[in-house]
Amino acid sequence: MRFAVLVGALFASTMLSSAGAFAAEAPRDVGAAFCKARLGDDEAATLALLTPSLAKLVDEAKARNDVIAKATPDEKPPFGDGIPYQAFPDVAQGCEAGEITDKSGRLEIEINYLFPKTPKANWTDRLTLVAVGDRLLIDDIVFANVADGEQDQGLRRVLFDAFDQ
Repeated sequence: MRFAVLVGALFASTMLSSAGAFAAEAPRDVGAAFCKARLGDDEAATLALLTPSLAKLVDEAKARNDVIAKATPDEKPPFGDGIPYQAFPDVAQGCEAGEITDKSGRLEIEINYLFPKTPKANWTDRLTLVAVGDRLLIDDIVFANVADGEQDQGLRRVLFDAFDQ
């Protein structure tokens, strides 16, 4: 009986430490995959990292954008430059996953966009990650706040506000 208890305790301890290691590595993996997609301008890879609800919002925004573009061909539609998956349209020379923060059941990971020759141009967005099944997916992208005192804006808010005119 003692042997069974010892083996059970050892198994549970191993599983917990393995789960902890996975949880600590998984957000960084999502951040690295997001960086790779952004640096490669690979929208399909970016979309594959989004939660179903955020991906649906992106699809709806694209559809609404297309309707506006067709109705007013001489004017630039709200997302004429594409869906803004990052705070600025600049193409960074580097991108890396940064600090991870636990926020009430959601994880946030910093995404640092890097310009080695002009470091003052660097900025940091944050990915909000949630568990969907056995995966961590991006549920929002919180953009770098460049205006002091203004509330942080995320991709969800930008997609909604673009058509709220």
